[in-house]
Amino acid sequence: MHDENQPSYWLDQVVSNITKVHPTGTVVVSSGISPSGPYHIGHAREILTADAICRGLLEAGRKVQHLHFVDSIEVLRKRYPYLPESYEAEAGKPLFMVPAPDGKSSNYATQYFSDYLVASKKLGVDMEIMWTNELYIDGQFRAMINLCMKKRNQIAEILYRISTRKVTDGWQPIQILDESSGKLNTAQYLGYDFDSATAHYLGSDGREYFANASKGQIKLDWRLDWPARWKLYGVMVEGFGREHATKGGSFDTGEVLAKEIFGIEPPLPVPYDNISFKGDNRKMSSSLGNLVTLLDSLKIIPPEILRYFIFKSRPSKQLSFDPGMGLYNLIDEYAKTELATLEGNQPEFKRAWQVASLAGQEHIVSTVAYSHLVMAYQTARGDINAVLDILRRTGHERAVTTQHKAIVSELNYVASWLESYAPEDIKFSVCDSLPDITLTNSDKSLLGGIHSELVESDMSPEIIHGIVYKVAEDVGVKPADAFRLIYQLFINKQQGPKIGFFLSSLDKDFVLNRLARKS
Repeated sequence: MHDENQPSYWLDQVVSNITKVHPTGTVVVSSGISPSGPYHIGHAREILTADAICRGLLEAGRKVQHLHFVDSIEVLRKRYPYLPESYEAEAGKPLFMVPAPDGKSSNYATQYFSDYLVASKKLGVDMEIMWTNELYIDGQFRAMINLCMKKRNQIAEILYRISTRKVTDGWQPIQILDESSGKLNTAQYLGYDFDSATAHYLGSDGREYFANASKGQIKLDWRLDWPARWKLYGVMVEGFGREHATKGGSFDTGEVLAKEIFGIEPPLPVPYDNISFKGDNRKMSSSLGNLVTLLDSLKIIPPEILRYFIFKSRPSKQLSFDPGMGLYNLIDEYAKTELATLEGNQPEFKRAWQVASLAGQEHIVSTVAYSHLVMAYQTARGDINAVLDILRRTGHERAVTTQHKAIVSELNYVASWLESYAPEDIKFSVCDSLPDITLTNSDKSLLGGIHSELVESDMSPEIIHGIVYKVAEDVGVKPADAFRLIYQLFINKQQGPKIGFFLSSLDKDFVLNRLARKS
């Protein structure tokens, strides 16, 4: 039975739950990703889930803190396809110790995270950056490392009990940074001194070394590192990908480790599903190359629309991103939701728009259909003033006047989309000169008839559309063939934008001369 007092929007439900568990004080919300490669649109869900929770809590009058952990001390697992062969030797090293592929950044981690940070600011995300290598080097994990070493056997039992993962006799809950190789997977553990928090080990070169937990030379195994952060930084809420939420996965073990080893309650979990390409159920991945980078996505849609795309669905729902024709529907849906909300109505995704909004009571996109903007932009060859003239001639005078700023901004996204993601059959350019095409007698009759009808017309889209249909019927030409001929004549393609709006967007004399094959 539905609880009438329970909010319907997923975020409001999460906030209600948080408030019940943590009724007072500042709520600490955590997010985090390993900077192992280019950040793609799927990674936006990590920080935006946390940002939505923070925004919802702020709306409820609560104080919040968003901590974002950059897992820079995690290892480079392998040489990914986009890396040079020389990076084979870097596998196993912490990301902050791997050289930057661009040859400019201070290290591998900073190169890839820098783009993510730029994107996060564009997305309006306010978060406190926590570099994990700096936290370890600063000695902040020393007490946690000592605790885990003392409770090694209890931890092993928990891992087996929750995940059926049986550790080897020589397993330890730590990874040691091998001085001889610079890697976290080559040291052979020999012993540990609790007073000095140092590990005795055999390096890859066969010599004996000591690693100090206060200097970032020892890190916790990932399944312990995560709950240790909850303990150290008071994390109360955290979103994470579905790979961590599987039965017996890292959150299940972390939940028990938090209680039985670290003596704390685990954070409230908000697991989220992946974002994939439309038609491809695989998770976006840098190594697979099936991705749109986060910064690239923000070149083709405003930040608010990416936020809306993610916020309108429950985190547990897998999302499919279509950077091609799917953008038509997404942008137009956002525009309708925005307009209805600003006019005081109650559209279906009003709450998602409110949480996504970064500009308050201001149009981010215009009420002009995205397909029409794409047509106008190409017809005008990117000339903004010419686009605005076309919009005025095609029935959008009011929008040009009241939404001028939004239209001009949106055209920048149109330009980037046409350059990078638009399907070829959408792209066109008006031919400067008459294309070399062979005309039948029926074709000539059709063009002559349309020309005669248009001479005295007001060139409105509806009138033009009707004229093409009428003349095609009069001369015995199928409408589809009539459209095809006009497209060939004006853009030298077999198909194109809606005939009425397209021809009405062009200069009348130009249209008449082209129909008469004069230019």
